[in-house]
Amino acid sequence: MRIPRSPLAAAFVVAALISPIIPVAAQDDIPSLAPAIGPWLGAPRGTITQLAALEGEIVVDFTVSDRDSATRIDYEILVDGRRAASGRTLRPDEVGEAVGVTRSLQLTPGLHEICIRLEDRRLGTRTVDCQRGTTAPPDRVTSSLADGATGAVVAPSGVVVPVTGGTPGDWRITTPCGAPATLSAGSFVPRARVVIDPGHGGSESGAWGQGIIEKDLNLVVSNLLVEELRSLGITAELTRTADYRVPIRTRADIATALAPDVFISVHHNGGARRASSRPGTEVFYANGSAESERLARIMYEDMVDALDDFDVAWVSTVNEGASVRLRDDGMDLYGIHRFSPDVNSIITEFVYLSNPPEAALMLRPGMAQLEAEVIVDALLRWWWTDDAGTSLGRRFTDSSSTGTGGFDGCTDPSLTNPASLSIGRAQRLVEDLTAEPEAFVLLPALYLGTDPDLG
Repeated sequence: MRIPRSPLAAAFVVAALISPIIPVAAQDDIPSLAPAIGPWLGAPRGTITQLAALEGEIVVDFTVSDRDSATRIDYEILVDGRRAASGRTLRPDEVGEAVGVTRSLQLTPGLHEICIRLEDRRLGTRTVDCQRGTTAPPDRVTSSLADGATGAVVAPSGVVVPVTGGTPGDWRITTPCGAPATLSAGSFVPRARVVIDPGHGGSESGAWGQGIIEKDLNLVVSNLLVEELRSLGITAELTRTADYRVPIRTRADIATALAPDVFISVHHNGGARRASSRPGTEVFYANGSAESERLARIMYEDMVDALDDFDVAWVSTVNEGASVRLRDDGMDLYGIHRFSPDVNSIITEFVYLSNPPEAALMLRPGMAQLEAEVIVDALLRWWWTDDAGTSLGRRFTDSSSTGTGGFDGCTDPSLTNPASLSIGRAQRLVEDLTAEPEAFVLLPALYLGTDPDLG
């Protein structure tokens, strides 16, 4: 995960990476992974499969296997370089079979580095996997919203729909286009700490530039964002999982049903022409919500901080910053805010796709990942600190609208057939944006000792 560059955010990360409260061994350097080559080729292997963020603890799921034997394997779990737990796996039924392990670690609040270290009687100790995780962030959801959560179902096709009633296997739901329906199959999600909304979709394409269509980029970044959050152990769900139409009201209904701490609608902008010496990033927050405003200010600060590293001919409008946009009647213009009034919600506009240099920037490998990591960093600052963020932005009335986001002309996607969903263009964009630059890599010499970082 990207380490924040702002002083406040950097201080937060340093403060958060503190020792666990369980008894631990002497301090070691946080290990890097020993290579699986040379004498390590036949050594046991392990992978962290999932972290779950709970109050005061992290639940670690990992698998261990030894392709040459069916014996039990000794393991240690390191937290921030200290031995926090140890044990021995069950005996696998067959040679090479993977064995799952689940351990709960009571930890101090904040971010931690979790590593799995395995013992081989022939070769010694080897660190096989490391992942960053967090304890459950402080709740920033109102009790009334949490108590009223009805949950959502991820249908067999992958479409997410809000639950309005019923029982498991006979859920009453609302389709993306707003029709009442029942659903007998799918995965029920009672609540998510974060709901991510990939803006636009289907016939509503949004901005475009340099071959990028906004709806595709929004989905790419949103998927990466959900992966980043889940890798930390934080539950997160999408409002749109492929290229289909989801009216704004349904997106807000999904968020309300999942009672998240925060609802983030991911967008990329269009239309600005005024040259600017700094990025014209915009973040809109819900009118009257102090926590939405604070998150928007932090988000804007972190996004601009990340983009300032690039030499680009930026454009902007007078709306740059963290702002509120109202209708003539004083209500929020954006339905994301208006239809989910009890949810902390923001809308991000990272760059202007209509500006060729900024669109070209987003085509660089790693930029979509960077955007996702910046959003996660800002969320962690919002949860774990009292930072106020920058005050740049304005409160203004502007009722002009594109007229998109409603139910007119909406056609529901299949809830049962995943093959019917269009994800090809977004998938190709993922491949383009996440491709690693070609590099010539020399394999290291054979390691003859134990874990190189631990001696």
